[in-house]
Amino acid sequence: MPTSPDERRILIGLNIHCCRRARRLTQVELAEAVGISSNYLSQVERGCKSISLDKLLRISDELHVDVTTFFDFSKLPNV
Repeated sequence: MPTSPDERRILIGLNIHCCRRARRLTQVELAEAVGISSNYLSQVERGCKSISLDKLLRISDELHVDVTTFFDFSKLPNV
């Protein structure tokens, strides 16, 4: 189980990435729908940047998943 904030941020980003890919959206498409830059979304997905709760909620709405999905690390490989 991840313990540091850095580890959790990386895993949240990976979950966002996986959900986005499952919906067959590009980073550009999701970023535009949410109102953020695709560069920022890329950094979030790689765990390089933190994201606000408001933006995370907008992403979950666009991806049609509950926001808690991003915090479920049990389904990620090698975790």
